[in-house]
Amino acid sequence: MKQTDIYTEALTCLRSILLADHPEFQNWIDWLERDIQDWTQRREVAHHLRAYGGMGSFNDLPSMRGNHDYIFGFLKSVCYAFGHLYGKREGISPEALMEECLHDVEQAAYHPHKPLNQAIAQHLMQGDLQENLDKL
Repeated sequence: MKQTDIYTEALTCLRSILLADHPEFQNWIDWLERDIQDWTQRREVAHHLRAYGGMGSFNDLPSMRGNHDYIFGFLKSVCYAFGHLYGKREGISPEALMEECLHDVEQAAYHPHKPLNQAIAQHLMQGDLQENLDKL
């Protein structure tokens, strides 16, 4: 199993799904690229959080194709939960916080497909979700 940063893997997969399903949304693809850079270089989440809410937000993107739509929604939930809590919880590492957020979203009632949730979470933690997006 390769060592991975779950948050970076989730952002990268969001970007990959958008690139595959809606390459016309270059502004959002670029937005996610900046989010990845902000996290890997400075451990910063503020830019990513600004994508949510309001008209024309990240939440207003059209549906993705097939299971990509469900996976995209799942990943958005995980990244938002992590970004919202990051820096607000004393004594918890970013890695442990992301695993906690991933577990919470995996178990959430608003994500009703438990086997798919578990598969997404497992691939995220293994760092190979991007390679397995079309197999889920």
